[in-house]
Amino acid sequence: MNLVFGATTTRGKTRQATRLASGAFDNLPFTLKWAEFSSGDDALAAMLADRVDIQEAQPTALVVLAAAAATPWTTESSPVKVVGALRYGTPEGIQIVVPEGSPIRTVADLRGKKVAYSRGSSSQYFLVLALEKAGVTASDVTAVKMTMSDARAAFAAGSVDAIVAFDFNILPLFRQESLRVIARSADYGVPLYALITVRATLLEDPAYVEAIRIMLRRMSDVEGWVSANIDAASRLKQELDGVDPLDSEQIMRYGVSSVVPVSDELIASVVDQAKLFHAEGVIERLPDISVIFDRRYDLAS
Repeated sequence: MNLVFGATTTRGKTRQATRLASGAFDNLPFTLKWAEFSSGDDALAAMLADRVDIQEAQPTALVVLAAAAATPWTTESSPVKVVGALRYGTPEGIQIVVPEGSPIRTVADLRGKKVAYSRGSSSQYFLVLALEKAGVTASDVTAVKMTMSDARAAFAAGSVDAIVAFDFNILPLFRQESLRVIARSADYGVPLYALITVRATLLEDPAYVEAIRIMLRRMSDVEGWVSANIDAASRLKQELDGVDPLDSEQIMRYGVSSVVPVSDELIASVVDQAKLFHAEGVIERLPDISVIFDRRYDLAS
């Protein structure tokens, strides 16, 4: 039996390297193959084409995908299922930052400005949420979807006015130049997750159901390895992503997540994203995003 994991390089090459270095996926009772993608959107497209079986997807990407479906997804027809999640342990969460010398001092000041964020990421959700709380609509700003590396480069070059990203993604910018943080997701009480997503048809086969259970445990083992081996993970970050040694250790510490089961809180957080996106005109149709969740996996069992 084969299982294909869609590995994205949105956070750089280190994420995949730590999966392999941890040894968590050694000696599996099935064949695990890796398929690499530059973005979560591309990995999701591959999953819909039956070329990827399991991946970590941002809630935002799944909300947009469900909203764009020609026929509304139901519990029976949803092509993907969420079987668990990675809850980010980062202390600051997602931040909206501007240069220290910028006239932008509050989220409301972003009206009419150009803001960069990583496409298909939770950064888009936090941007829309922060704007809504400040009385600014999503259409009042020019939102520029980029890969994280391109967004950092655009911000450093001054071609965008602000950047929205997880703290571990923009940490190097703080050392390179003086920045001002105008909003933090931690201050908004926003839980941040990556959704462990599988092809729905796999769950019709008991053998694959068990394989997914094993994968959830092994994915948790990866996070445990990183937490216990920060020095080794930090060196990988330096070597593979060119991150300065002054930043790499903190980036890896901030990036450690916890694998959690599907819960009411998890479902509610994604439903809230869908409702906000619909209210703010980001998506035209409000999908019943709750249909993608599968509660059969108790990670403690």
